[in-house]
Amino acid sequence: MKKIIIIVVAVVVLLGGAGAGVYFFKPDLLPASIRPKDKNAELAAAASDGKDAKEGKKDQGKKKDKGEHEKEVGADLDVFVVNLAGGGAPRYLRTTLSLGVKDEHEKEKIKELSGKIRDTVIMYLTQRKAEELTDLEGKNKLREALHKQINEAVGDEKLVTNVYFKEFLIQ
Repeated sequence: MKKIIIIVVAVVVLLGGAGAGVYFFKPDLLPASIRPKDKNAELAAAASDGKDAKEGKKDQGKKKDKGEHEKEVGADLDVFVVNLAGGGAPRYLRTTLSLGVKDEHEKEKIKELSGKIRDTVIMYLTQRKAEELTDLEGKNKLREALHKQINEAVGDEKLVTNVYFKEFLIQ
C-alpha cells in the first residue's frame, strides 16, 4: 500500500512540475484563458495608446511650434570608460550615450557604423579634463561637440539629430 501512495504522489509532483514548466517557460502552448499576462507588453501597449492620443490632440487644429522636434528613435551605444586628460591622479569617465535618429532604418545604420562612432567618441573624450565636465555648462558643450564629431565621423551631418547621456560618472 505504501508503494502505491509513493508512486501516486511522485506522479502528481511530476505532473505539477511539468505544468509549472509549461506555464513559465512555454506559455504560448497554453489556452489564452490561463496564459500568464505579459506585463511588458501591456505597458508598451498602454504607452503607445497614450502617445497616439496625445499626438492626435496635438495635430487637431494646431501647427507644430518651431521648438517642437520631429519623432525621434534612440540608438543606444555601449558603455564608454576612458581615462581623462590632465596631470595628477588618474581620473576616469564612465558614460553611456544614446543617439537620437529619425527612424529605425537610421538606427540600423548607427549599428553598422558603431565601430567608427565608438572610436570617435573615445578619442574625443580622452582629450577632455575632468574640470571641464563637472558642471552643467561643460556637459552641454560636450554633448554639442560629440554631436558634431559623430556626424563628421559617419559622413552625414543629419544622421544623428541629438546626443543623450544615459549615464555620466567621473571618478
